[in-house]
Amino acid sequence: MPAESFSKDQLADYLRQMYEIRLFEEKVAELLKIGQIKGASHLYAGEEAVAVGAISVITENDVIASTHRGHGHCGAIGDKHAKTEAERQEHWNKMMAELMGKSTGYCKGRGGSMHIADVQKGNLGSTGIVGGNIPIGTGAALAEKIKGTDNVVLCFFGDGSTNTGSFHEALNMGATMLGGLPIVYICENNLYGMSVPFNAKCVENAGQASCVEHVVDRAAAYGMPSEIVDGMDVFAVREAVKKAVDRARKGCGPTLIEAKTYRWFGHSISDQRIYRTKEEEAAWKERCPIVVLRQKLAESNTLTEAEMDAIRDKAKITIEEATKFGIDSPFPHASELMDDVYVDPAPVTLASQIAAEKPLAAKIKRIEDDIRAYGREQSGGAVKSALPKLNKAGRTEFEAKHGMPILSYGQAIVEAQREEMKRDESVVILGEDVGLYGGAYAATRGLFDEFGPERVIDTAISEAAIAGAAAGAAMRGLRPIPEIMYIDFITIASDQVVHNMAYNRYMFGGKTKVPCVLRTEGGVGRSIAAHHSESLEAWLVHIPGLYVVMPSTPYDAKGLLKAAIRDDNPVIFIEHKVLYSGVMGPVPSEDYIIPLGVADVKKQGRDATVVAYSRQLHFAMDAALELEKEGVSVEVIDPRTLAPLDAETIANSVRKTGKLITVSEGYTRCGVGSEIVRQVMEYRFSDGTLGFDYLDAHPVVLAAKDVPMPMSEPLEDAAVPSRDDIIMAVRSIL
Repeated sequence: MPAESFSKDQLADYLRQMYEIRLFEEKVAELLKIGQIKGASHLYAGEEAVAVGAISVITENDVIASTHRGHGHCGAIGDKHAKTEAERQEHWNKMMAELMGKSTGYCKGRGGSMHIADVQKGNLGSTGIVGGNIPIGTGAALAEKIKGTDNVVLCFFGDGSTNTGSFHEALNMGATMLGGLPIVYICENNLYGMSVPFNAKCVENAGQASCVEHVVDRAAAYGMPSEIVDGMDVFAVREAVKKAVDRARKGCGPTLIEAKTYRWFGHSISDQRIYRTKEEEAAWKERCPIVVLRQKLAESNTLTEAEMDAIRDKAKITIEEATKFGIDSPFPHASELMDDVYVDPAPVTLASQIAAEKPLAAKIKRIEDDIRAYGREQSGGAVKSALPKLNKAGRTEFEAKHGMPILSYGQAIVEAQREEMKRDESVVILGEDVGLYGGAYAATRGLFDEFGPERVIDTAISEAAIAGAAAGAAMRGLRPIPEIMYIDFITIASDQVVHNMAYNRYMFGGKTKVPCVLRTEGGVGRSIAAHHSESLEAWLVHIPGLYVVMPSTPYDAKGLLKAAIRDDNPVIFIEHKVLYSGVMGPVPSEDYIIPLGVADVKKQGRDATVVAYSRQLHFAMDAALELEKEGVSVEVIDPRTLAPLDAETIANSVRKTGKLITVSEGYTRCGVGSEIVRQVMEYRFSDGTLGFDYLDAHPVVLAAKDVPMPMSEPLEDAAVPSRDDIIMAVRSIL
């Protein structure tokens, strides 16, 4: 594409952007050496033609997803959105301030070099995890397709990313989902994944990351068109990306572009670059993208050498002013540390929701108690009566008696999703087997037929891409419900769940929301061994930025799931595999929600407080009813939401009973029970006393044994607390 195809102003701006990025990076290198900028910084110098050329072809409505080497992408998209010289200077000021950790930075100093973002202007941010941004970009493209816009996503990543699972999962998803998503995957192949050459090596003892010479060789695996482009030539990049963007905008799906380029600095500032030779570096620097562009502008008589020098000098002033701005800016105050971890509910709204649910909850409790008593009577008090389940005749009888539908736990989950999908078109479901199959535990049964393949989306087995795509789609206006079939598999998606879903709001300065509900199931009871029977909620409770919900009854399951879908925080919604068909209860037909973070006193008592959730709640209730025969009055509390935990309700109960027992199917070591005890002991009442002051006996933590879950049924039963264990624990502290 000849320079003559562009206006003089366009060409001058391309050169100016490339100089701004180069001079910014050189200044950052200086500031890192003197400690003015702290932490890791991965410099983009040498690759400017890729960011400038690619971003030049998109509109202000389009979106980018960046990588840890993302200063160039942020620089170029910020320049695109700047309408005046003042806005352009402000953009570079915010970039430099962010790298210095200042409050005036794009992310208030919380993200720094590797996590810089401007979500409001289509920059979904960088990530410190190699390849971690690719599912985010894919999810953003999914959102644009579902919303029916003609917006396109540019997803940048390095050659090192192409050897990660996220790359392969996300590209496969981008190619297959809904006939292909509007995204252009741009690999900036700078030849080295940190110190390991991608393919060819110039140092004999260096490693090798790939047996294929070109990244685009992998595109055929996804049925995706691809192109190799000279990443040192801004016009070549622009032409290739424009063709791919036009294709994506027409609904023809994604393209993989490999830009052959080179980083001037090492992986990071401390990198000595011993894995490559001085001769190789010199050869690439002869093709410096700025030099290449200047030569073309001179040959076409578009700009004189003096004009190009003036552009360079103008860029230098911009970066110098940005540096001064960053140095002069204040650091964030320590009082801001906890801001923007969550989207906090308005206190008035929360109080109103709690008040609205109370009379309904009281009515439900009476019916649940009736069903529980009926079950115990029918079973003669056998231990298996712990789970309240009715046969068809019993169900009909109770519906007639109380004038309310009796649903299974699984049916309540389906109803919650159905109602919210009807109420809000931005709610979509995605995951393995959620569509035609209806979910491994029938928790999405019938929704595909009702809402179609664009709202209930079957995916490949790709846990990381499912979670990451949900986070990206949520940042672009959807309310996704990704399903991870078993909680055990969430370990595969942990990067996306933790580093993107949970952290993005905080690291991007509170300027984004990630409203998605990741549904999964866990627990024992089906003899399917350690890879399908875990209770990993403690892992998730540990992560700031996530809500963790574990309902025990059909009523709670529906009300909590509806509330989670409407919430602006990422919610991990954990269901127990045995409860789907093993528990039944009343579920109102009218619209209702149960506020998140509010515990429920399932049974009043005076002698001891038992806190239990999910399947163990039913064991605790049965234990309490057994203990009543001995004259022991147990208060049973279901926290329902583990994060945030309603420590106030539990502490008030302990203040009354003086005894605390927690029950969980998670492992004992570092488990949820220990965390509940900690929060209750540290809870400060209005009179200044602590929860600890009211304990008359040491707290008891009942939880799973610290062994991988065995398959054999007797061993599985022995691994987790039983009804009798709870009874014995209560007796032991009275």
